[in-house]
Amino acid sequence: MQIDPDVLEVLRTASVDGPALRLNGQLERKLYERVNLALHAVGGVWHRYKRAHIFTIDAADAIAGLLATGEVITDVDRGFYPTPEATVERLLDLAELEPGFEVLEPSAGRGAIAEAVAARGSIVDCVELDAARAEHIRAGGYARQVTTADFFSVKVERRYQRVIMNPPFAGRQDIRHVERALRFVQPGGLLVAIMYGSLTYRSDGRTKDFLARVWEARGTLWELPADAFPAVGVATVIAVIPVRDVAPPRTLRQITLRPEDFTARPRAVQQGLFFTDEPTAHGTVPFDGFGYGAPHDGRDHSDLKIDPNTQE
Repeated sequence: MQIDPDVLEVLRTASVDGPALRLNGQLERKLYERVNLALHAVGGVWHRYKRAHIFTIDAADAIAGLLATGEVITDVDRGFYPTPEATVERLLDLAELEPGFEVLEPSAGRGAIAEAVAARGSIVDCVELDAARAEHIRAGGYARQVTTADFFSVKVERRYQRVIMNPPFAGRQDIRHVERALRFVQPGGLLVAIMYGSLTYRSDGRTKDFLARVWEARGTLWELPADAFPAVGVATVIAVIPVRDVAPPRTLRQITLRPEDFTARPRAVQQGLFFTDEPTAHGTVPFDGFGYGAPHDGRDHSDLKIDPNTQE
């Protein structure tokens, strides 16, 4: 969105002090509203008592792009749509979180999901490409680790019990992001992601392959209400994908059984060992086939009475 020249002039003459930006002089209401809109687009929030717009990063850095290009790149332009609170709660319910779980949120935005995850007692790490949004999460203090990077450049670590995400949708990026995020989930864990609603009826090869993978993992798709993302106005679903492949214990070596380890003629080992009419090769006495054998002294004790209190 192009910035009007008079708005740019106001921004150039503003005073900055760390994260605070203060406008100089008196502005007409309509001009102020346009200036406020531009500042809000890059993360500035009006603070009534400080009488300034406050950023999560240095204010000079926050508006540098505006002054250099004369344009505002909005969240919609970047394909970023914050997750509404009601949708966050649906995500977390489907994720079946437990206190102490380690959770990853890729493309974390401003931390709407991550903050709610932490509130439920889980440990959350975030990855966010936009530096201002990443700093916003750090300032919140609820994330254990915040990485400012492209998610596809982050080293894969299969350490998380849950991955919960609202990935970019444009150009079917949701499938690419979810496929990569699955590599971060421990065996027995879950990935829960908001995805484009058209996933359920697209017929291209990539979508079909992805749906086959969900089906194979016994995953599920849940349709969200039409108003789940009011700013977007498109159908969305929640994909819940289990990671079911179980890794063997590292301390044990798997033994592979071979056909030559078995005899050609199977026999009833227990029957040959216990149900015999003559002493066995193991030195045991004959059994009569009903679980009763001759006592070791060779005498018949069938009429012997035993006192259960003394066992004599």
